[in-house]
Amino acid sequence: MSTVVRSWTEDDVERYAAAVGGTGMQPGFAIAVAQFGGPQVEMDADMTQVLHAEQSLTLSGELPLSGTVEVTRHVTDVFDKGSGALIVREWRATGDAEFSTRASLFVRGAGGFGGPRGTTTRLPMPDRAPDVELGFRTSADQADRYRLTGDDNPLHWDPVFAERGGFPRPILHGLATYGITARLLADELDVLAVGCRFAAPVFPGDELLVSAWRVGDEVRFRTAVNHTTVIDDGRATPRS
Repeated sequence: MSTVVRSWTEDDVERYAAAVGGTGMQPGFAIAVAQFGGPQVEMDADMTQVLHAEQSLTLSGELPLSGTVEVTRHVTDVFDKGSGALIVREWRATGDAEFSTRASLFVRGAGGFGGPRGTTTRLPMPDRAPDVELGFRTSADQADRYRLTGDDNPLHWDPVFAERGGFPRPILHGLATYGITARLLADELDVLAVGCRFAAPVFPGDELLVSAWRVGDEVRFRTAVNHTTVIDDGRATPRS
């Protein structure tokens, strides 16, 4: 476990907003604050073999346009999935804002160490038409924009590195897809908590379609590109 102090300004807020296609404070900005732009790996790993598996965020309210928080970071679990290791990490922030965020990373080829396997839970979407459908076409430079928030993983800008990871060209940051999805849901449904699983890569220029269903006191959602689900098991909590 470790604790760091993180501060931000209005310029940081607008830089993140541009990276997810909006303006002003966006929910996903809290993740950029807590995770220094992107999730980190708690082992010596080949980054071409690291995939972002899951992400969640819970806010107590809207963040101020500038502020300072103390962020406590720790690894909650390391699961042995056989073909790889799943590392789960959590960040909790207190100060001028209060929030928590959780991320899991899958490290291909790092399994088989005899650890607990963990459980896998899937969240089915309702068997009916979505209550809300929200679209956004990413730009060809969307990954370049998101890189400015602090997530400098070369998988998203270096063609050679991306090819080593098994992709034909650099892919969009999972947190960019998450941030765009969270922005659309927040604008339309005023959500404060968003959690999901990453299901497939997104490339800069792809058009995202977010389908959302109101189920009791929560919102369930998924995001797709050309009928391929890229974010699944989505669950969000409206402000009220």
